[in-house]
Amino acid sequence: MLPDPVPRFAPAARTPATASDAMIAAAAAEHHIVAKLVQDGVLHHVGLAALRRESELMGIPLVDLLQTNDVISESDVAKLYAEMSGLRFLDLTRRRPTRAWMMTLPENIARRKHCLVFGEVAGQLVAAVADPLDPSVTGALSARFNRPIQFVVSPRYQILEAVEEVYGTARAEGARAITRTPVSSAVVSSSSTGLNIIEEFDSVIDEAVDRRASDVHLEPEEDRIRVRMRIDGRLLEARAYPKDVASALISRVKVLANLDITERRLPQDGRFTRRSFDQQIDIRVAVIPTVRGERVTLRLLSQDRSRLTLETLGMGAELRQAFERLIHRPYGIVLLTGPTGSGKTTTLYAALQCINSIDKHIITIEDPVEYHIAGVNQVPVDAQHGVGFAHALRSILRHDPDVIMVGEIRDEETAHLALEASLTGHLVFATLHTTSAVGAVTRLTDMGCEPYLVASAIVGVMAQRLVRRICSNCKRAYEANEIERDMLGIPRDRVGVKIYRGAGCSRCLRTGCHDRVGIYELVAFDAGLAKLVMRKRPTEDLQQYAIDHGAITLRDDAIAKVRDGLTTLEEALRVTMKTQ
Repeated sequence: MLPDPVPRFAPAARTPATASDAMIAAAAAEHHIVAKLVQDGVLHHVGLAALRRESELMGIPLVDLLQTNDVISESDVAKLYAEMSGLRFLDLTRRRPTRAWMMTLPENIARRKHCLVFGEVAGQLVAAVADPLDPSVTGALSARFNRPIQFVVSPRYQILEAVEEVYGTARAEGARAITRTPVSSAVVSSSSTGLNIIEEFDSVIDEAVDRRASDVHLEPEEDRIRVRMRIDGRLLEARAYPKDVASALISRVKVLANLDITERRLPQDGRFTRRSFDQQIDIRVAVIPTVRGERVTLRLLSQDRSRLTLETLGMGAELRQAFERLIHRPYGIVLLTGPTGSGKTTTLYAALQCINSIDKHIITIEDPVEYHIAGVNQVPVDAQHGVGFAHALRSILRHDPDVIMVGEIRDEETAHLALEASLTGHLVFATLHTTSAVGAVTRLTDMGCEPYLVASAIVGVMAQRLVRRICSNCKRAYEANEIERDMLGIPRDRVGVKIYRGAGCSRCLRTGCHDRVGIYELVAFDAGLAKLVMRKRPTEDLQQYAIDHGAITLRDDAIAKVRDGLTTLEEALRVTMKTQ
């Protein structure tokens, strides 16, 4: 129970919250917080304008940015939310929630909505929430319990710490309990936890979505099956189950992906969709046998691509303008290069969104089609029926397209067709696996393309990578030392230079990083570079020419993002080390 005075009663929401409701509530909360800070003299109008510009550039809510810059703390934000909503502020470091009550709420809701069930007062539930003005939060709790709820407001980081502690312990205990329980082909349960495979697998997917994981790996070991998730480009162990659970868990995946559950000797691929929270998730499934059993990789693709724009990818204003000039060309080929998982396809989709209009006929060839774009004709590669990139591209040219996107150039025939299409009045986008932008020239000539064709067709190449973004919740400034100043190109006699890193918090899983941002190297082809290509000059000469004529390298762009406080110096060096 809560100490007196009892929190004021907030009636449960009875109607589903819409995205517009949440946006209106967020805007109102931001306005109230900013007005309060200006009124108290903590924030001035000049500084506010600069923070608003930074918020738009970084794609971070203004309230989060105010916390990052130590203008206001999370506790202060929670107190202002409580003041706005007429609710009570509750410090969870002084009054700890009861584990039994917390466990009445599924972990995925607690994590996603930043809320927890604290206890019960006079027959009514007491729930702590970080943002009481978000109708989706109160609506989720009301739909779950269907009874009057008293809401209190607690800092987000305190709620997440409590969730991590309580549910993490419960998962460990649940795994131990499963080992004492018989396993069937569909359900795994225990009297102490009531777990079953269907619910447990749903929980894995919800956790992956909540943590923004791109991949989930179910990996058999000698005495257990390990679940790892790739979050912001790095694999982290999420949970583990006893070996006896492996067969049932993998069978559940196969059933959802419409695979053969009796086949355990051959690799299988499939897909299925699932709604998690407010997102529709497309899940690609790959199953492969190993010496310890079947291994499963799940690739998660959110079908909500509302944020898929060039502005949100992390390009600087000057680079974005240069890239937009290339993608608005009437013909030619624009190439994106980088290793698998570097965001090339995402950038191409953003480019298509930018130029997509009623007067343009756009066709893509993809393996597979990852996201659906309204107004764009997307053709999937189907190798089993003889529809490869080259075959599809040859057919597409008979449909009179203005813009063609080739998901990946893998062979000489596809490369020749793409280059020739770009010289016959088509704008072509394509990707290549190379370490640098000018490396695309060498890759194409190695495939057998004539240098004169390459030089005539290419209008620009952009290499890219992804670096981890510093968590805005635990972002801290520190003074750069001499070595760091040298790497950043800052004179040694300049003291007091501040750069940033994440301290680690529950929001970023103690890593100090949350989400990723792109770094880019754009080379626009001019007459001088084309001459070097036709003379078959080595890649080093092409790279030097590009730098001498204003091209910014991947390392330079990464260092610039360190100066801007978007990523750490260690992360910039780690990602760009192999590109130098």
